[in-house]
Parts: sequence; C-alpha cells; structure tokens
Amino acid sequence: MKYQVRIATSEDYEKIKPIHKEVHDLHVEGRPDKYNPTKNTLDKEYYLNLVNNNEGRVYVIEYDKKIIAFTFLRKNIASDRETVVKHSYVFMEDFGVNKNYKENGLGRLLFDKALEFTEEVNATSLELGVWEFNETAIKFYEAMGMQTQARKMEIKLQKE
Repeated sequence: MKYQVRIATSEDYEKIKPIHKEVHDLHVEGRPDKYNPTKNTLDKEYYLNLVNNNEGRVYVIEYDKKIIAFTFLRKNIASDRETVVKHSYVFMEDFGVNKNYKENGLGRLLFDKALEFTEEVNATSLELGVWEFNETAIKFYEAMGMQTQARKMEIKLQKE
C-alpha cells in the first residue's frame, strides 16, 4: 500500500473527524466516568488553531484520498519558575489510526513525524498522556522508546 504522510490543512477537518470519533469512542468505553458519548468529538476552532499556528502541527496519513491516521502536536514551554528548569517540549495532544489500517506501521510513521517536528521547533522532548486502560497504546509508545515520567492517580469516593 502507498501511504502519503503530510501536514494537514484546514480543509482536512471533516476527513479527520471519523477517526477522531473512533479514538473518542475508545475512551468512552474505557472511562465512561470521564468521557461522554457524542457525535461531534473534534472542536473546529481547536483544530484550526493547531493547523494555523507555528507552535502546533497536525500530520495526517492519506490513502486513496482518505485520511486514515492523524496526530495533533503543540509546542509548550515549561513554567518560568525558580523551581522548574525552563525548557520547551512538544505535547502530543491526540493520535489515532483508523481501526482498519492498524498493524501496518502507520503509527510509527506518525510518531517519526512527531519527533521531526519536536526537533524542528528545538524542543527538548516529546511528551503525551495515555490512559492506563489503553494497554495497546502504552505498549506502542514504549516500543517507540517512551518512558513513564509521572503518574496521575485517583481514588473514587462515590459513584456518579
């Protein structure tokens, strides 16, 4: 198969929405206490801000004129406080591959683009958040060389 990896444009918004919904639905299933089922999962203003901002980047993979994978990236700068080492990093805000195209190396292609963008903007690291229930994603990110740097924990006091 011949895939095209490219920087997304504002015109790609509607084409990305179905995959974005797939990713959201996975989160609804894994954490129904945190995510609501909804038809519209991708805020257009948020998307356009990423596409039109030099500090953000959206990459897509296209096959047969259909977008089958995406990643949303944003450069951030750590708080300028005396106790924190000032540094810039890229945060991977979202990542998704159409379920029909998984296990074809597309995740690796996007991840490599994320690393290229991180270097391009002179950031010191690429960071992301991943839910503990998403074992497939955790294994993928670890295979890409990522390591856990912090852990967010909870204790549930009551059922909602």
